[in-house]
Amino acid sequence: MPQSQTAQIFPAPGALIISALDQERLVGLIERLYLRDQSIHVSAGTVLRRLRAANPVPPEAIPPNLVTMNSTVVLSDADSGRRREVTLVYPEDHDPDEGCWSVLCPLGSAIFGLRVGDPVRLEMEGWSEGRWIIADLPFQPEARGWLTM
Repeated sequence: MPQSQTAQIFPAPGALIISALDQERLVGLIERLYLRDQSIHVSAGTVLRRLRAANPVPPEAIPPNLVTMNSTVVLSDADSGRRREVTLVYPEDHDPDEGCWSVLCPLGSAIFGLRVGDPVRLEMEGWSEGRWIIADLPFQPEARGWLTM
């Protein structure tokens, strides 16, 4: 195969997959945090377990319905119909007032790696403990061809 082409990887339907780039960046980030603090927050542990259990694929093979880093997600409370839009970001960009939630906070770790239609369990102040669902993914970098974001 010529070097300019890449092989397509098609994971099994429903398989837990993750962008290889997200995996590389996040595992390194969590390991550095652990070395500094010698402990991992519950949310970081959740992300790390998901990263280790997932099948990493090249960014161009990511399905457009998968929540990846820098994705904008619409969450819907299945009980009330209330909708909230959030963007999943790296810890240094965490700003809930702007709708940007770190992958290492409870909300971020809950949605990372899920797909549109998946249920989300949230136990956070200011959010009802209803049945939240990933209702839409209005922006995902990989779907726009932004493979290094």
